[in-house]
Amino acid sequence: MNIPQLTKILYVVLWCSVVFLSGCATYLKPETGAIARQEARINLTEKSVKEDLWKTKDLQLAYSITRSDDTFTFQGELVFDQSLTYSFGTIARFSLKMSFLDGEGRVLETVDITPMYKAFGSVTARMSIRASGAEPAGAAAIAFNYFGLFKGDNNEIGGSDWQIFYFPFE
Repeated sequence: MNIPQLTKILYVVLWCSVVFLSGCATYLKPETGAIARQEARINLTEKSVKEDLWKTKDLQLAYSITRSDDTFTFQGELVFDQSLTYSFGTIARFSLKMSFLDGEGRVLETVDITPMYKAFGSVTARMSIRASGAEPAGAAAIAFNYFGLFKGDNNEIGGSDWQIFYFPFE
């Protein structure tokens, strides 16, 4: 095999990798203008602190959002459900996003609020989250979405991976 053929093969592999990985990134982030389902919308209060608990079958997130002027500060504590962590105690990948919504539930902007974790490390009991930034004009509500891949300790039981996800957008 000569150098030009090897270069062509390398470019094809690189191109396929970029296409594949960008597809995953799009799935995790709702497009601007996408509509959040009614039950997923969490209304924001007028420029004050909002404290709440958000739960799904996979996790619970206790959080507070402080809004002032055109900025927000998000603080939270994430706990994965024990039914997940007892069987699949290793975190391979996890991503958590928060979308700001307008009054009609349309996505204005999405921010990454994924907690820090060690890839392929044990799931910790509680994960702290801190994020801040500019809040989009007209934000009236928020919605969360996530994707995660967990690995089990016992490879003999019908597969050792488990995916979790929540994506409440149309």
